[in-house]
Amino acid sequence: MSGDANRKLFQRYFDVVANGGNLDVADEIFASDYRHHDPANPDPRPMIGAQAVKDHLTGLKGAFPDLVFDVEEMLADDEDGIVVRWTARGTNTGDYFGMPATGKPIEITGMNTWQVRDGMAVEGWVNRDDIGLLQQLGVIPSPS
Repeated sequence: MSGDANRKLFQRYFDVVANGGNLDVADEIFASDYRHHDPANPDPRPMIGAQAVKDHLTGLKGAFPDLVFDVEEMLADDEDGIVVRWTARGTNTGDYFGMPATGKPIEITGMNTWQVRDGMAVEGWVNRDDIGLLQQLGVIPSPS
């Protein structure tokens, strides 16, 4: 798959699935054996397949119903890889991994790296500013 095709694929993910809420389109983007790696996810079960992506987004939207991802940059090679740098903004009005809602707004940055095969994501990794998120929610203190 070309770099342009990978960019279009993941722009569609952010526009239609993550921001637009059309979770069924995830089945067209993530392979049935897709594996997602998130070192900060407190759920120890492996995230496998499009359904895991949908479940994760459903949990995020439950905690931050107005959550929006802005794609800041995409770097794609002409093989099978893409890196997407994003900023997410939202308001914490629901439970977030067992933490009660704070009503506070958040703005965090992060990056996803995906491997693509036959036009679908087969493996992905995410890193985001979870310390900044927890500080903005007031769960941990901010540096003085």
